[in-house]
Amino acid sequence: MRYNSIIVKLWGAINLTILLVLLMSLVFQTRFLSSFYFEEKTKSLREDAQDIARALERNEYIFNIPFIDAIKNVNDVIIVTDDSGRIIYITGTTEYKQNWFFGLKYLDRIMKGEFIHDENKMLKGLDSLIVGVPIYRKNIPLLDEKQKQLYDQQVDDDEFQQAMGAVYIITPLEPLEITIRAIKIQFLYIFLGAIIVASIIAFFLSRNFTEPLIRINNAAKEIAKGNYNTRIHLKSSSEITALGETVNNLAKQLSRVEQIRREFISNVSHELRTPLSYLKGYAEILVDGLADTEQKKEKYLNIILEESERLEKMVEEILQLSQIEAGSIQLKLSSFSLDAVIKRTIDKILPLAVKKNISIKYNKIDDDLLLCLADENRIKQVLINLLANAVEHSCYHGNILVSSYRLNDRIYVCVRDNGEGISEEDLPFIWDRFYTTGKSKNKDTEGIGLGLSIVKSIINAHGCDITVNSVVGEGTEFCFWLPSYKESYSN
Repeated sequence: MRYNSIIVKLWGAINLTILLVLLMSLVFQTRFLSSFYFEEKTKSLREDAQDIARALERNEYIFNIPFIDAIKNVNDVIIVTDDSGRIIYITGTTEYKQNWFFGLKYLDRIMKGEFIHDENKMLKGLDSLIVGVPIYRKNIPLLDEKQKQLYDQQVDDDEFQQAMGAVYIITPLEPLEITIRAIKIQFLYIFLGAIIVASIIAFFLSRNFTEPLIRINNAAKEIAKGNYNTRIHLKSSSEITALGETVNNLAKQLSRVEQIRREFISNVSHELRTPLSYLKGYAEILVDGLADTEQKKEKYLNIILEESERLEKMVEEILQLSQIEAGSIQLKLSSFSLDAVIKRTIDKILPLAVKKNISIKYNKIDDDLLLCLADENRIKQVLINLLANAVEHSCYHGNILVSSYRLNDRIYVCVRDNGEGISEEDLPFIWDRFYTTGKSKNKDTEGIGLGLSIVKSIINAHGCDITVNSVVGEGTEFCFWLPSYKESYSN
């Protein structure tokens, strides 16, 4: 597997993202964990110290049963001092004795009613946490009934409290640090395990995601080699499946285009070979003097002329389409009556239709001249190709209907026949320059599949569009539009 492959890159990107997230989570959790445990321990010691202080407040320094009940669940060092800092009670350590002074640096704050907590090395040089709370003595002044009503709910009882000592609880931090350290190690193991699991999952996700892309890439390479029968069958996300279907459709259309191209080359070769063989054969007859009468000479010369014109027409079609698509032909725009052009074109095509007993009818809604702005000669060519195509593919005794009308700033023209129709499968390809639905049986209309491609190129060159609707066995209708002269002129 190459290091720069999409699997490796995607796998690496997912791993890096997960690593960063887990690393941030690890740092946050460990820092938060230390702070959280320290705050919880401080809060617990404060609550214990306040329970002891309240027991002493009721009895002042009488260490009786209420006091014992308050300290029975406390396993840490407990020190009780008076308002001068002198120890009057101590339990849990031998480092300090009764009547010694303790906590003088905290005394002023505690006498002001503050709660203190600090880290020091008071217990055998070990890191310790000390928590201190004041012991209050109620100092409520004597008030008569009137004064009581005056001060009722207006004076806080704290204003009459006076600190008479302090309760300190000291606990070593080593057990807390050991617990935190153990939890951090557990987090580290979880972190490493999560990285391994996430890496494995990321690998499979990357492979599952990129495998369809690799298959699509391989299929594209096969298509590039000319293997248009390549197909991809994917079971993946909707987007990748849609991409695979697009490649399948591309291969299908390229296959069809390749088939049409080969047919075109075959048709062109055949169509060119036929007139060339006529030209060569009859020219040899004339050169060898085998035409022994003037009538035969004239007949052979006429055949040579007809085949030359036919050859010229085919070559002209190919060159014309190439020039139109290359944009080297400039349109000569002018205003003209589309109605008149349609009528003249029908008269020109009518002899071809008569040979198959086909009628051509022109349907126009009103007497509008249908003035448009376009290249008149090119539009004549469009109409000739559409009508000739309709005659070619219509059945004997069929009907062709040409209709035209104006709608807003556009003039629409439709040519409809009731011939063989075009299959739905063929419709997307009828505009291709190599497309032909089959060989014509009419020598006057046979071609090499460039007519519709020329028609579309001319209409598109005018900035307009042409559409087709067809049903097999019922017929085909081509419709195009051109800009009306008035609208174009006003612009």
